[in-house]
Amino acid sequence: MKIGILGAATVGLTLATKFAVAGNDVVIANSRGPESLAAAIAEAGSGARAATVAQAVACDVVFLAVPWLKVPDVLTPDIAWDGRVLVDVTNIFESTAPNYRVADLKGDSGSEIVARLAPGAKVVKAFNTLPFKVIFAPTPANLKRVLFVAGDDGEAVSTVSSLIGELGLHPVALGSNAVAGRLMELGGPLSSLELLTPAQGASS
Repeated sequence: MKIGILGAATVGLTLATKFAVAGNDVVIANSRGPESLAAAIAEAGSGARAATVAQAVACDVVFLAVPWLKVPDVLTPDIAWDGRVLVDVTNIFESTAPNYRVADLKGDSGSEIVARLAPGAKVVKAFNTLPFKVIFAPTPANLKRVLFVAGDDGEAVSTVSSLIGELGLHPVALGSNAVAGRLMELGGPLSSLELLTPAQGASS
């Protein structure tokens, strides 16, 4: 699978590394250009490659891993998504540690805003309900960590779920962005909820 990552902080670099190690063709981009990523990518040693934003958004599946306030700057109107899958990994923080502040969307939801900013994309919500240090932490033997998925297009949800499975996680598709996406958002009942499930074939 050809995967593009938008955002090269901890979340973006972690996703790029994990998906590249799993055998995917991965490129990662930030606002400062490919040259600024050389050292971080070399240190990761995963096989992911630095790219321009245009190259990243041209991939089959694109992961949006930028701070919430940067989303409108990244999802510009000139991008022709043409039905490609856009995975919204964002959380609606206006500021982070030590002064966490959550954006007031006035009844809207983050995933629906992302979908409006990226018309023509098949938007899927995932990787946002747990910190990455928890998502990829070791689990007890024969157990997998659950990762929730939301989206309006069944094929796109299936594609993202398969990618999640490649990382040794257990995807659980919950429904649409309007419903399930809100449950997964900061302040929703699934935010910070960690669940483990028996790995397939594990004995009871």
